[in-house]
Amino acid sequence: MTKLILVRHGQSLANAQHIFAGHSDFDLSELGHTQARLVADYLSAHESIDAIYASDLLRAYHTATPTAERLGLSVIKDTCLREIYAGQWDGLPVRELEERFPEDFHLWKTDYSHVRPTGGESIPEVYRRIVPHICALARKHDGKCLLLATHATVVRSFDAFAHGLGAEETGKVNFASNASINIFTYDNGAVTSVCSDFTEHLGELTSGVPRALQA
Repeated sequence: MTKLILVRHGQSLANAQHIFAGHSDFDLSELGHTQARLVADYLSAHESIDAIYASDLLRAYHTATPTAERLGLSVIKDTCLREIYAGQWDGLPVRELEERFPEDFHLWKTDYSHVRPTGGESIPEVYRRIVPHICALARKHDGKCLLLATHATVVRSFDAFAHGLGAEETGKVNFASNASINIFTYDNGAVTSVCSDFTEHLGELTSGVPRALQA
């Protein structure tokens, strides 16, 4: 059995400024860096991690870095763990998305399972990118404990899979909070959710931004 710990990145500068980041490479905010250290404090005290993977985008990579330093491990950059490619939405303020792409952005808020950011990757496509890749990592590290530092739509897609939901049912589970810990097990092809959106390690240092706007 492989243990998979998916950590959503800490608050990014885009989150703090209500920008839809997508593949735009925003780093962590000051709060986000603090959240990353709190993740490291918790994981180093409670988990025996064997390997660490992270999206190559700075906000995810720098969320994993404090844990890696604490445990003496390296962070393996993995482009497949990136956030949704948001096309014309990438790097734009949310208020501008509402003005320029009202129909598509309305779907983001009301029909998440089927939405495609204008010119970008659809939510089902994220699911089909993420689920087999994470399962392959679990098989590669059979019997180990992996930390994967990644993004909102990635965690949500894998959480949906763990709950027996298909690519077009992702909206039936919730977004994970910034710097949340989400734990799964992989055993002979079966994925089980152990905990979702765990944030007790953050105390009062949560991001305070609507999770649906934190891509």
